[in-house]
Amino acid sequence: MVNLVSRFFNLMTDTQHSSQHHSQTLIRRVTLLLFGLVLLLYLIDFAWYQLRVVSPQLGVANGTVHRTRVLAIAEKNNKVEYEVDSNRPEEDVPCAHSLFPHAGNHPCWYVTRHANDPIPM
Repeated sequence: MVNLVSRFFNLMTDTQHSSQHHSQTLIRRVTLLLFGLVLLLYLIDFAWYQLRVVSPQLGVANGTVHRTRVLAIAEKNNKVEYEVDSNRPEEDVPCAHSLFPHAGNHPCWYVTRHANDPIPM
């Protein structure tokens, strides 16, 4: 009887261990698949960017986003004063027409989205 009970508990433990191993394997595979897809997307984006740099008739690879420089000046009592930069009130920020950053430039979609963000001082 004792032998039968110990076999039952060993079977339960083996089933739980097998289930846990299966879920860890699944998580590892999904993680590797997602990493591989992002890497593939980056490589395709990089190749397309480089093709446009070499051959401009395919499209413009780099661009600029015009913005007004607004300074965020911290004051007492956690207040912030916003002021247009008097030295350089406007600037053109270089960007890359791509999904990911290339050649030291952020993507244009990102620069456009953050063009009106104040510059903390």
